[in-house]
Amino acid sequence: MGEPLLRVSNLQLYYSTLRGLVRSVDLVSFEVGNLETLAIVGESGSGKSSTAHAIIRILPRNVAVLNGSIVFDGVEINKLGEEEFRRRVRVGGISMVFQGAMNSLNPVMRVGDQVAEPLVVNKGMPKPEALKKAVEALRFVGLDESVSRRYPHELSGGMKQRVMIAMSLVLKPRLIILDEPTSALDVITQANIMNLLKRLKTELGFTYIFITHDLGLASELADKVAVMYAGKIVEYGSIEQVYTEPKHPYTRLLIESVPTLRLDREPVFIPGAPPDLIDPPKGCRFHPRCPYAIKGKCDTEEPPMFRDGGQAAACWLLEEGKT
Repeated sequence: MGEPLLRVSNLQLYYSTLRGLVRSVDLVSFEVGNLETLAIVGESGSGKSSTAHAIIRILPRNVAVLNGSIVFDGVEINKLGEEEFRRRVRVGGISMVFQGAMNSLNPVMRVGDQVAEPLVVNKGMPKPEALKKAVEALRFVGLDESVSRRYPHELSGGMKQRVMIAMSLVLKPRLIILDEPTSALDVITQANIMNLLKRLKTELGFTYIFITHDLGLASELADKVAVMYAGKIVEYGSIEQVYTEPKHPYTRLLIESVPTLRLDREPVFIPGAPPDLIDPPKGCRFHPRCPYAIKGKCDTEEPPMFRDGGQAAACWLLEEGKT
């Protein structure tokens, strides 16, 4: 097997606040192979979006700590200068579809101009030619040419999301990061967007990182899944491994919290709430909510990743043989 397209190793991202450092991403590691889809799954505040923002270097001013290795297409991109990073990563390397299409689109620019803008700014393409490319991208995601002449407020939620996907396509990236691309959409529109993403993957050969809190959506698109909790990856493996034999109690409870049509069981809820990342719990960060926590172990010692074939989980129960 060849080198992965993206390798993230020991990534740390802390934010400075008046109350102290927020440990948003804490020693996160994963790989994404060429033409693969990795789903990053977890509750709100687990560090999923911050991980993506660190990869593409779109960060707020209050970043206090940014460490770790990010290798994209064989290049250590976190050591690149800003201009070289723009040329090698943002232009045809990694694109991102941000959460909340309405907030990402400029309300006073026509849709076609917004889709064409990266070609004009980054490629120096004449505007008439860039607009033709924009129309092609819009058509590819199922939108009529007339959409290019509209403003964002004239579009439905699903159409706006398709515009965002079209914007991510125009520079022909090798990796697309999708941050909750269906979170504000109704179920039918969600299904249409997911079918579109699957078609793009098949026809154009895209590699995706799919960020979501919806385990059902993740299973539709992903080849591998990384489960995040409180800034850390607690389980990692193929979608089949993680869904059929979850090793970490958090993963198991997440799966059991989803209603199912095929099994006669009531969904369960995870007690408590995610921890404050300014002062996270000692030991395993999930132990205050974990029904299987080992007293004197889980609350004092942080578990390493225990590996079993291609699957790994950070849980002391694996060492104890209790899972």
